[in-house]
Amino acid sequence: MNVVTLRNVSLRYGARILLDCADFGVREGDKLALIGRNGCGKTTLLKIIAGLTEADSGIVERVNALKSAYLPQEVPSDLSGKAYDIVAAGFGREGEIAAMVKGNAASAHHGIDEAGLWKTDAKICELLSRLELDPNLDSAKASAGLKRRMLLGRGLAADPDLLLLDEPTNHLDIDSVLWLEKFLKGYAKTIVFVSHDRSLLRNIANRVVESDRGKLISFDCGFDEFMRRRDELLEARERAECEFDKKLKREEAWLRRGVKARRTRNEGRVRELERLRKIRSERISQPADMSLKLQNADISGQKVLEAKNIELSFGGRKIIDNFCATIWRGDKIGIIGKNGAGKTTLLKILLGELSPDRGSVIRGTNISVAYFDQLRAELDPKMRPFDFVGGGGDFVTVNGEKRNVMGYLQSFLFEPAQILGEIGMLSGGEKNRLMLAKLLAKPANVIVLDEPTNDLDMQTMELLESMLVEFRGTLLLVSHDRTFMDNVVNGAFCFCDGGKIVETAGAYEEWLKLKQRQTKAEKTIPAREKNAPSPARRYKLSNKERAELESIPQKIDELVAEQKRLSEMLSDTEFLIKQSREIEKVNARMQEIERMCDEMLERYTELEERQKKL
Repeated sequence: MNVVTLRNVSLRYGARILLDCADFGVREGDKLALIGRNGCGKTTLLKIIAGLTEADSGIVERVNALKSAYLPQEVPSDLSGKAYDIVAAGFGREGEIAAMVKGNAASAHHGIDEAGLWKTDAKICELLSRLELDPNLDSAKASAGLKRRMLLGRGLAADPDLLLLDEPTNHLDIDSVLWLEKFLKGYAKTIVFVSHDRSLLRNIANRVVESDRGKLISFDCGFDEFMRRRDELLEARERAECEFDKKLKREEAWLRRGVKARRTRNEGRVRELERLRKIRSERISQPADMSLKLQNADISGQKVLEAKNIELSFGGRKIIDNFCATIWRGDKIGIIGKNGAGKTTLLKILLGELSPDRGSVIRGTNISVAYFDQLRAELDPKMRPFDFVGGGGDFVTVNGEKRNVMGYLQSFLFEPAQILGEIGMLSGGEKNRLMLAKLLAKPANVIVLDEPTNDLDMQTMELLESMLVEFRGTLLLVSHDRTFMDNVVNGAFCFCDGGKIVETAGAYEEWLKLKQRQTKAEKTIPAREKNAPSPARRYKLSNKERAELESIPQKIDELVAEQKRLSEMLSDTEFLIKQSREIEKVNARMQEIERMCDEMLERYTELEERQKKL
């Protein structure tokens, strides 16, 4: 049974079509995920389901007496009070309960029975226990993850039939994400959530709906199966549109040849052409992908960074305790830990922006660093994106090519009005894209990314992943996105209790196993001896590197087959005579194939050697 049904619902925002005659239903018991590109209307659809936004047209039906709770993407800036009071507000009786607990029930609730208030108090305490919240925790001192738990508790207080969550993992640390995932798995009511976190989607959703150019693509299956079916559907749609365009082109050519359209036998064909033109004019094109390309920088020395016995404390708390590590050229290192553990602090020490209490960092030769987090401080809300990236000029130089700033930013999917407007008007995802544009305009052989995926959609994250996997330099990455981290890095520095940092050969899976071993042993991992040798070099392949290794032989075979066909063409006398203008293009393509095969063989050898050392 559907608890919410949308029939022929349409909604526009300015010239942008968010929903176009959409039919959609939320079934009782669904754990339904809404996905799609930034700006496609996911949050708007969630608000329509919640009854907070009205559509331009169509019908939205809800079952009688449906109770829903909606948690927005951002934590309200005016959130205040203790965890108990915030959750009690969901019952609407926080003042009465507080007075009762203080022993002044009679004057507080004016005739409402005290037993009912005690019962409500018990429910609040039970809910706080389920949410693993301290009733006395002050929201002003709580992390973003704990604040979200408080708001979730307030929403759950009314025992809603439908729970609506907008980007619930945004800006949460890994412990909070894992807690939320466990909670949602065990939640018995209906859930609709918007998320770009592929691990959460994979582990929670039993149904996925994607918003694509105003239409909704829906399959009753998990995330991975949805992606497979969705890709097949879009490929079929693309083939159909291609055939449609060919037909339209033929009919346009027919009309241009000057056929007497007024003749009776041709009027039907002219009307059909007008119908085809109308269909084509109403088609919404697939949004372009961003152009993510790294600037080439000179190769760094073999040893990039070496940390020796690093220690740092703040306010009597040990942040980093006797950390030793060596980072080699080509290493891709993830840094994992709770919010506040010291991940960004470690990055700043390694980059020389912060001095440790004890120990030293030795930097290698010919290091050129591009640091993502630094750009946040440079984001002046009043500045234009044009000036932020161009540095006051009209051009940027990318891989030796001079490019106009306007065109460069348009390749990152910014519209001219956004490029010349204020940065403060951009969304969180758009600001992250702007910082990536600035970062990639600088040559670098060491890239440092501190939470680059916040607010990015899946398509952009996958493009960023591919770029980082192909990057031949060194990478330091802080991210709470488990799939992103696992696909990119080949080693990790993991923060444990007491400032201990343990090195692993993988990312989150290895870190979780490490935590399980710690819990089982009921003791922390011992620190290295102060003069212990640096850790061995990492050779573990990321998920994407393993897939890349497996795919290279087939790609080389395809290129060799193409090269053979081109060679046969050049040996064909008839081709040389009739297609002489194409000879230069064929020769250029053969040279390109030769270069690509050499690069792939070199990459295959590198990956295979690393795999042998696992």
